Amino acid sequence: MTENVSAPPQAILDLLPDDGSGPVFKEPWQARIFALVSRMCMDGQYVWDEFKELLIDEIGTNGAEDGSDYYERWLTAAERLVTSKGMAAPDELLERKEHLAHHPPHPTTSAPGPITVDPARKA
Repeated sequence: MTENVSAPPQAILDLLPDDGSGPVFKEPWQARIFALVSRMCMDGQYVWDEFKELLIDEIGTNGAEDGSDYYERWLTAAERLVTSKGMAAPDELLERKEHLAHHPPHPTTSAPGPITVDPARKA
């Protein structure tokens, strides 16, 4: 576990697409992956610059010119981080992704705010 977090939460927020009133999430999964990666950093699971370099590489190598796939790049960088840090083996990650494809999480709604997502509700 990393002792020092190399960036405060504001540095994380500064990387997000923003509409002038805060980060923009078009889909609930985007807020989830943002929150997960941010929380792991703030909990000392990795140093922020490690993720930042992976994200920069993903955007530079595979990113759409218009930035429309920003959160897809964020997700792929997160997967690379998780496997490189030994938090999950690549085959375990693939198994979890296949499970989620067949058993998607319950719908959530997001509210305005930097990292606010309502909990899943029963239908």
